[in-house]
Amino acid sequence: MSRKRTDSGQYAETVTIDHVWQVFSTVAGPVVTSVDIASELGVTAEAARRKLNELHGRGMLGKRKTAGRNIYWLQSEGDITDISPEDPVWRTEPITGDEAVSEADVDDVLYGEISG
Repeated sequence: MSRKRTDSGQYAETVTIDHVWQVFSTVAGPVVTSVDIASELGVTAEAARRKLNELHGRGMLGKRKTAGRNIYWLQSEGDITDISPEDPVWRTEPITGDEAVSEADVDDVLYGEISG
């Protein structure tokens, strides 16, 4: 069985964040393993492990090893660290709704190179 590819030829994502969240609501207990994710979503344990480790690296899941297995749990919203308060987007003035910005200029506007 070959894996699905996107229009650009890259492998399509088979384990999404939403799918992982759904598994947390279907398994008994507050933690999951890669085997839980794999069996619920019909993917390999390796694919499940990669996604769980990615989400852990982004601060969305907690993780620890117990009895030779990694277990994962949902972090409370206050523990998520993906958003940096130092990001320049938070220091820019908001754009009012009547100002049109071209798609090509969005990053420049957000990061202050073009004034709104």
